[in-house]
Amino acid sequence: MNLPQLHYAWAPPGPEGSGFRFTAVTDGVPGALLREAERLVAYEAPEPGGEVPQALSLSLLSDGSRLLARSAYTGGDGTGFHAHAVHLPQRAGSGPVRGALPITSWGSPQWASRTPPGSPPPPLGAVPVPGRHDPAALAEFVAAREAWLAPFFADVRRLVEEPGAPRIVLVEPDSAAVARWVMLACSVLPHQRGQWLTFTTYTARPGLAPQGLVGVLPGERTAAALATLEEGCRIYEPGRGAAPGAGTGGDVFDVWASTAARIWLARRPELFAEVRLLPGGPYEAGPLAALALGAGIALDAAGRAAAGAWTAAHPDPAPDRLRVALTDPDREPEALAGLLREAARQGTDTTGELPEVARRVAFALFGDPGRAYGAQTRAGLDELPVLRALVLDRLDALAAGDPAAGLALFARTGLRLGAAEALPHLRMCAAAEAVVREAPDGAVALDALLRICGVSPYAEPLVLRTAVRLVWGGRRPAPDEAGLVLATMGAAVHREAGTWELFAPTTTPADDRAEPGAPPAPADGRAEPAAPAQAAPVRQPPHATPTQSAEAEAPDEQGPARTGTRATSGTGAAPGTETGPTPGAAPEVGVGARAGGDGVGGGVVGVAVGLLGEGWGEGALRVLFEREDAALLAAYREAARGEEVTERLRSSPRYLADCFAVWSAHPQAGPLWREARTDLLEEVLRPVVRELPPEHLAEAERELARLGRSRAEEFRAWLRPGPGARLRGLFGRRPAR
Repeated sequence: MNLPQLHYAWAPPGPEGSGFRFTAVTDGVPGALLREAERLVAYEAPEPGGEVPQALSLSLLSDGSRLLARSAYTGGDGTGFHAHAVHLPQRAGSGPVRGALPITSWGSPQWASRTPPGSPPPPLGAVPVPGRHDPAALAEFVAAREAWLAPFFADVRRLVEEPGAPRIVLVEPDSAAVARWVMLACSVLPHQRGQWLTFTTYTARPGLAPQGLVGVLPGERTAAALATLEEGCRIYEPGRGAAPGAGTGGDVFDVWASTAARIWLARRPELFAEVRLLPGGPYEAGPLAALALGAGIALDAAGRAAAGAWTAAHPDPAPDRLRVALTDPDREPEALAGLLREAARQGTDTTGELPEVARRVAFALFGDPGRAYGAQTRAGLDELPVLRALVLDRLDALAAGDPAAGLALFARTGLRLGAAEALPHLRMCAAAEAVVREAPDGAVALDALLRICGVSPYAEPLVLRTAVRLVWGGRRPAPDEAGLVLATMGAAVHREAGTWELFAPTTTPADDRAEPGAPPAPADGRAEPAAPAQAAPVRQPPHATPTQSAEAEAPDEQGPARTGTRATSGTGAAPGTETGPTPGAAPEVGVGARAGGDGVGGGVVGVAVGLLGEGWGEGALRVLFEREDAALLAAYREAARGEEVTERLRSSPRYLADCFAVWSAHPQAGPLWREARTDLLEEVLRPVVRELPPEHLAEAERELARLGRSRAEEFRAWLRPGPGARLRGLFGRRPAR
């Protein structure tokens, strides 16, 4: 997409005079659009002494396109506001509207608070990236407005479906609360309707606002303005007075709205995406009520009756069978486990779906075990032995990379291992807390864990690394513990396991090696361990690479995962290796070295370009996955859409493989990275992959296989339709509307 940008602010005296005008506009925007947009981005400061709101608005233009704008007060004597707008040129009725809902850009770091210097701003590739989402705050907001939810949803349905329906005015003490109302409205609507729902989170003149949802601040000026609104305008003011009536005359849509309210109060908004896959109209109460009952949500008598009538008329697609999340990826694995259970009860062969479902379930359990270990997941693991084996095998590999997360898995769930399940890393994670607590010292605890795992560290050194991290974490062993461990096990196995630097004494200086009694230096230049009684202070242990932390391969896969061993300055490239940019590099400049001002600064853009342009390594992975830097991820996503990256993806199978490896990594990381990786995989990589010949994809798969067998398997699974779509096909479900 090419979305022109517009900046509107006070301009100082110049050839065109002073005053408010558009100060920077993407090339090619017609003057007629600017004249129409000018009145939509204007900002009037509120009454003094109160909240200083932001106005995020989506407005319909006369040609059927939309204008998404953010206007904010910047202080001063009436000249202090800046508006940053994005033109969404697709006309109404010209086809499906894809991409993120406009309201998700609330709080986006891409909104600027001043006119950018230099040449006209380039068009954006998508709606500004979402701001931080706080599910707990949204749940608290919903609970506090329980009485207003059902009538609000009924009024929203009327607003988008019925010509001439009354507008909705939301009186809230801050504009963020209005933004939450808009989010709730968009969640219950079909996706296309949510894309075209117009709104503004703040205006000082609600009577003149052209949007459907209008936010205002409480106060005397607002009270006077509300008194002049057109008859029938729906006013919601949770801070005072009672909730308005449902507004639909007591018809069937009241049941739909009431059910929608109960779903939000139960914190199950993913059901609104699931219901779109079921037979029935978009606001029919029956399918939504059936899903709610299947999820254990209590309904009133009307809701239960609607659910029963719909289920009787559609006996095949029962709610439990069809529960697939399209909007909450954290809940999707549990839904897929439910689908597999239903398929097994029907005798349907789901062999092809099991590996991908197992992978998603495992990553969900590892990332947020308390939430992911729900009723469907527990039942799936209990009833489906093959699913359990695949999930536990993947969890064992993940625990090898991040034993601390493995500890949390057993602390926060009821998951237990059977005696016959050979899962060395998981077994140590399950027992570590009790072993470390009861052992007299770390050396004894280490020995106990290695016995529990059932695998010799000399045959599989990775189990030694896991055991060491479970006992000491990031701490240094005491000198006597380090000496005892080395004397007992020897140095070679620790070098193989990557734990040598944690236990090794400091290297003897070259000038002192001739002293009497000094041990000779080994041929490889590394110091041998001293006797236990003479152990010297140990070095600080190195951090595990992120690739090791969350993408460690299964114990039966020999050889380390690639963690950034490409040639860099000072090292020669291996014969036959391809040089050139690969994604995720760690440039020397820190993330904090960004340009001043709001939005994506030049420094961040430079870092983002570097992350896509050099050999990627440990530092880069940590920057992308761990920091949750909204500005950096926004710049990285924008840079990934550049023509240079696209051309390299088309021409280099290795670059494509590396991009997939980085962009598919760490699905259990924070929400900003999860959003970014989904966008990169689906909106950047997949369109390119669809155009590539089979031999190019086969070569990329071979490159990924060098990183580990599971990488290539994940790539093949990603190339196929999602497991939810394939499972729905097994049931012969009707097409989604």
